[in-house]
Amino acid sequence: MPLTVAWYGFDDPAYACARLRVLEPANALGPAVRLLAGAVPHGPGHRVRTDILDAADLLLIQRYFPSPATAPVLEAVFASGKPVVYDTDDDWTAVPPDHPFAPRMAGILPHILETARRADCVTVSTTVLAAVFRPLNPRVRVVRNFLPDALWRPVPPPDRPVVAVGLAGTPSHGPDLAPLASALSGLAGTLGEHVRFVFFGCTPPAGTFPGATTLPFTPDYAAYAARLPRLGCGVGLAPLADTPFNRAKSPMKWMEYAAAGMAGVFADLPPYREVVEPGVTGLLAGPDPAAWHEAVSRLVCDAALRRRMAGRAMEAVAAGHLLSAGAREYLDAWTRVAAGEPL
Repeated sequence: MPLTVAWYGFDDPAYACARLRVLEPANALGPAVRLLAGAVPHGPGHRVRTDILDAADLLLIQRYFPSPATAPVLEAVFASGKPVVYDTDDDWTAVPPDHPFAPRMAGILPHILETARRADCVTVSTTVLAAVFRPLNPRVRVVRNFLPDALWRPVPPPDRPVVAVGLAGTPSHGPDLAPLASALSGLAGTLGEHVRFVFFGCTPPAGTFPGATTLPFTPDYAAYAARLPRLGCGVGLAPLADTPFNRAKSPMKWMEYAAAGMAGVFADLPPYREVVEPGVTGLLAGPDPAAWHEAVSRLVCDAALRRRMAGRAMEAVAAGHLLSAGAREYLDAWTRVAAGEPL
């Protein structure tokens, strides 16, 4: 019999968080899991169902579903007697004031924390995030994010005379890029026609990268996975400001860049320190803009290093970060909670 999971989340099913933490793991697990949607997109909002509670073995509450508006539903969830998991891959206690989610946090954060406290288990994507929630609920388990290999088809590093340096991300990464923009844009003057810049979803400060290709953010994760490899970028950028919110992030960008054939330069922070072997599967750069200038210049000017690093990164991803193998972590966590077993 499959494990039946009732999932309550307000992220659009096409978006990255829903795909990475729920839908793609369930798809990868095939007949082992039956997923029931408790929040169904309906017009501008959602239709929330409680008629699925009796059929479920496990109730999964994701991210920012808890709120004043959903409090009655959550009471029904906890009153059902079924095991409850709260899942998140963001540190809601440390959302920066300029983040798009910041305005809504004051009203819903108490509900998120109360849900996490009452849950039978809290699943998170990183050890840093586990440390945030463990004082609230000791029953925390790290279930990592994996690259959905059903969506990503690895491509070889591009072999072009002009090296495209790309940054892919949501518009919220603007503050991460801003301190580095001047130093990075200076590469165009140093390397001339040998380099060009591509910004996919995150627009640089006005006037900093003349002639750069700027593409709009694509919220559909499958469409993003299909398009990024086609951009032909040889170098990928993943800057992060050193904030508690960013320290709790997962290294998805490293996996995605590797699948797209890109050698990456990553912020020297916990998300990337845990996976990047410096000089082998990527480069780490601290907050000094000069370090980013040097790292990107090194990759642009050394084609052999660039291709070797991209290849080794993909090998590392294939060895331990693909969802086809990693989905078992989700099944193990969900099954143990459903059965009341130790984590």
